[in-house]
Amino acid sequence: MVKKGKVLPVQGICSLLGIGSVNNTIRGIVKRFFTRYFNSNWLPALLHFFILILFVISAIPVWKPLLITGVLMFVMAVTFLGLVVTFIRSLIKKRWERSILQLLQIIVCGLASIWACGLVLFTWMFVSDEDTFADNLTIPEGIEIAEPVPDQTAPWGGVIPEERDSFQEAIRMALSIPGNNDEETTPSMPSLRKASTDNFAKFLEYLEASPDWHVFPDRGNRFASRRWSYGGEPRDTLHGYISDFSDSSRFQTRCLICLDRAQWSRYSVQHVEEGTTPVKPKMSKGNDMHESRIMIECGGVWVEIFEQSNNLERRITKATMTNLEKEFSEFLNDPEAAVAEARTRSKRLSSLLAGDDDQPIKLLVGMQPGIYGVVYNLNPGEPGSVYLKAFEVTQGTQLSAVRLEDKSRTRMTWSEDPAERFGAKAGFTIYEGDWGQPYAARFEVWFTPDSGEPDRKLAERIFKIEGWMR
Repeated sequence: MVKKGKVLPVQGICSLLGIGSVNNTIRGIVKRFFTRYFNSNWLPALLHFFILILFVISAIPVWKPLLITGVLMFVMAVTFLGLVVTFIRSLIKKRWERSILQLLQIIVCGLASIWACGLVLFTWMFVSDEDTFADNLTIPEGIEIAEPVPDQTAPWGGVIPEERDSFQEAIRMALSIPGNNDEETTPSMPSLRKASTDNFAKFLEYLEASPDWHVFPDRGNRFASRRWSYGGEPRDTLHGYISDFSDSSRFQTRCLICLDRAQWSRYSVQHVEEGTTPVKPKMSKGNDMHESRIMIECGGVWVEIFEQSNNLERRITKATMTNLEKEFSEFLNDPEAAVAEARTRSKRLSSLLAGDDDQPIKLLVGMQPGIYGVVYNLNPGEPGSVYLKAFEVTQGTQLSAVRLEDKSRTRMTWSEDPAERFGAKAGFTIYEGDWGQPYAARFEVWFTPDSGEPDRKLAERIFKIEGWMR
């Protein structure tokens, strides 16, 4: 409250200037504006076009200030609504000539708004400063430049080895049996519960060492996705989803262990408790198949199992749980031996992936230019995670900085013997550049130790790459 005889500073200034109170001044300005706005033949349309121009200008630049663009889009909608209100007001007051003019303005402004939104959408989808990144780049001579090699385990990488892992075979076998409409399943995996609860450190060590599992951090939490292997080599897929739409047993699935009991997926997931009580998965439709996504709370971890298949019976879900129970029952028999065997397999994978040149890093060709896989052939010497940084060679511009680190980061096993190397894989996309415009990039392998010490570089190599075309 303001005491009698006291004047607020702003009000006092307004009084000295002969303006009056702040509130009265604001009311007066607003009243005069709307009086002029609703009585003008052209002001509503001109104001809308002015906001429309600002919207297009703010949205087209590569820096894309989304907040500003969003606000301007909202204001543009309000000014268009103002046009409609002035038209209705003229009709009510029977100002026929003005109403016809305002109707034409609504049509013109509406078409202009649709064109502007279409232009902005097209620009954001297909035109990017990243796409023109390699327009004037040349590949320097006199330096050793490697090229990505085909991924023999990928559908586009050549002849896929017929040898498949037992986990995959069990699921394909389950799909070959006619299903029924019994949706219920029993989420019983006591060995996985015991392994992740009573011996979590060794359990995590096993997952990180095993080529069957891809352990990765994301948004501060750790996850492990189950791979499928071909000819002894694991295949990495986008976000861990595995699909086959080639025959009558069409399916898509994913098995993900949430190591910190935090959900990775942004989809709605049905949480159930591990045990012997049958549950009925919530069903939806995806890819014209029956879809379920359950999260089994299993002691020290959560297990997310996603299934799309033709039958209501959750055959993939059941087979996945059966094989997880089998795997971790064997782990519990002798955890030390299980970890040792996983390390041995990781060393064999390293030799297989390294090839004749025994390089510490190799890039694999992905399904499109700009999409690559990375093969690590390293021994960090201590627990932690590895990831990539990349720089264009001639100008030193860092490539896809945040996205590359996130997608290429993976946990891998290690030993104190520097002569030993272990294999690991990950997938990523380079966004700078376009198809058919190769350039040279230096890829550096960095390591983040669990000890808290600063990140350090382990290896580097130059590759000829292309960017992914939007």
